[in-house]
Amino acid sequence: MPEYIDPQVEDLRGSNNPIEVTLLIGVSGDYDNATVCKLIEQAGGTVDAEIGRATLRVTAPETAIESLCTLEEVKSIELERDDVQVLAEGNPHSRPRVTR
Repeated sequence: MPEYIDPQVEDLRGSNNPIEVTLLIGVSGDYDNATVCKLIEQAGGTVDAEIGRATLRVTAPETAIESLCTLEEVKSIELERDDVQVLAEGNPHSRPRVTR
């Protein structure tokens, strides 16, 4: 079971809605990503991208969230958000900064 579940993800647990959501899933370093990806797909999700070594971008119907939240290999699960912006677009030296 994940150590952290985003409150918005918690609200979607048990949903019967087939609408797809995009999740960021943090995985334990104790498991290889191929195994975790297979388990996520068995739970109903689709791994869209690997972000670094420990995060997967996953698309899944709301109906699969309960299963994803019970995977032992998952450390955290949250909804993907657009909370990173480039403050000076067009400036090649500008780096994305988190703005909340």
